[in-house]
Amino acid sequence: MKTIVTHLYPDADAVTAAWLVKRYLPGWKNAEVVTVPAGETLDQQPVDSQTDVIHVDTGLGRFDHHQTAAFTCATKLVFQHLEQNSLVKNDGPALERLVNFINAVDNFQDVNFPDPDSDRYDFGFHQLVEGLNYQLPSVAAVTATGFLLLDVTLRALKNKIGAEAAIKSGLVFTSHWGKSLALLTGNSGAIKTALKQGYRLVITKDPKKGSVRIKSYPSLKYALTPIHREIMKADKKGTWFLHVSKNMLLNASAKNPHFIPSPLTLPQLIAIVKKV
Repeated sequence: MKTIVTHLYPDADAVTAAWLVKRYLPGWKNAEVVTVPAGETLDQQPVDSQTDVIHVDTGLGRFDHHQTAAFTCATKLVFQHLEQNSLVKNDGPALERLVNFINAVDNFQDVNFPDPDSDRYDFGFHQLVEGLNYQLPSVAAVTATGFLLLDVTLRALKNKIGAEAAIKSGLVFTSHWGKSLALLTGNSGAIKTALKQGYRLVITKDPKKGSVRIKSYPSLKYALTPIHREIMKADKKGTWFLHVSKNMLLNASAKNPHFIPSPLTLPQLIAIVKKV
């Protein structure tokens, strides 16, 4: 039985390092995660002396960082090993972002985040893991929950990277709302990512489903009411919903599978927006 060893009450770095080993290192998917007092090794054996035991964030071995003043962590050391051995495949760019975050918070760089004492950071993975240690009864429960959170975080980061790529190939135009963007994409995160990048209005049309989503910067100054009015004149087939905020005009929603996709093309939608 392969065993991953980390310290008692594993923090975000320890959990993420163990997750990387189980997810990407061949033959370690079913490894058991156990804990020892911080700095110690399993059964007091020399660190890195057993082929079926890997220590992370404890033991002062190859995947520990407490013996160096370098800006690193156990997670980063495991990731570098995986990269050097070409084991992360297509997940590399997303994993690198995830690892950089863990490395930053493990070295208390979150003190330099904007508004570092804001409650929003308490939703971060590092804070959630701390809570898991108090809430759950065993290291197995803590790591299983932590691993699930890391799986979905990786998925979100991959989606974000896909959104950024879609934005680069989008059609930029000027409208009454300001700098606007139109995208032919099924990436669900593209529209929010574009708004965060400074666009004031974004249109996406899913090339497979045919559905359309239009969002504007969250302010009544950028209300989509006039666009909704013109689209309702032009589209007699699609199902459209103008959100009460007036900043979301939806022709699709995973929350309502009964929506009918709009026949309007992306060029037609751009023309309507420009005309308003």
